[in-house]
Amino acid sequence: MIKRVPGIGFIRKIPIRKTAQKCFVGMEIVGVAGASSLVCDTLEICEKVANPIKQASPKTKTTLQWEKAQKKAAELKKIAAIKRADSILAKRQKSIVLSIMREDINCTAQKDKNRIAEYIVKIAKEYGADPIHIACIAKQETHFTENLNSTNGKGMMQITKIATKDMFSRPNFYHKKLKEITSRYRNYGELYSDIQKKPLLNMRIGVLLYEARLREAHGNIRTALINYNGSSRKYTYASSIINDINKYQTRYKDINNAYIAKK
Repeated sequence: MIKRVPGIGFIRKIPIRKTAQKCFVGMEIVGVAGASSLVCDTLEICEKVANPIKQASPKTKTTLQWEKAQKKAAELKKIAAIKRADSILAKRQKSIVLSIMREDINCTAQKDKNRIAEYIVKIAKEYGADPIHIACIAKQETHFTENLNSTNGKGMMQITKIATKDMFSRPNFYHKKLKEITSRYRNYGELYSDIQKKPLLNMRIGVLLYEARLREAHGNIRTALINYNGSSRKYTYASSIINDINKYQTRYKDINNAYIAKK
C-alpha cells in the first residue's frame, strides 16, 4: 500500500514550464539587484586573502635581506680575520728570515736583507713551502748572494743546468705552476741563463725544486736536501741545514705551529 506524502500532490499540480519561468524571473530579479553585491563580496574576500600576503611580503623580504646581510657580514669578517692572521704570520716569518740573515756572519746581502727576506716569505707562501727551510738553504748555498755564477749552479739557490733541463722538460712533475714559468722560454738554455740574472726567478725555481724533492722523499727533509744538492758533500750539507732549521723552528715554535696549521 502506497502512502500519500503531504505536499507531493501540490507540487505535481504546478506546471513545470511555469515553475521554470518563476525561477528564471526570480533569478533575474536577484541578479539585477545582487550582481554588484556578489561582485563586491567576491572582491572583498579576495582582498582579505590578498592583504595578509601583501602585509607579510615586505616583512618576509626584509627578514631574508637581513639574514643575507648577516651572512655576508660574517663571511667578510672571516675573510678579514684570515687576512689579518696571514699578515701577522708573514711579518713574523720575515723576522725569522732576517734573524737567519743577521746571524750568518758570511751574509753578503746586508743592504738588501729586508727585500730578500720579503720575497723569500712571499714565494714560499705562493708555493706552500716553509720560509725557514728556504732561508736555511739560501744561507748554506750562497749566504744569500744574488746573481752568483759558480761551477755548480746559478744564483742564490744555486740551480744546476741538469735540474733546469729536467724541470723544463717535465714541469708538471715538479709543480702545476712551473709550466707558467717554462712556457715563456723556447728552451731550457734560455731559462738557465735567466736563472742567474733574475733573483726572483731563481728563488721560484729553487723553491719549486725543493718542494718536489720533499714530495719525492715523502716529507723526509734530510733526503730532500741530499737530493737537492747532489754534490759530494751532500750529507754534510743536509745535516748543516737541518741543524739550522731545528734551531730556528724551536726558537719560533709558535710561528712554526701557525704555519703547520695553515697547511
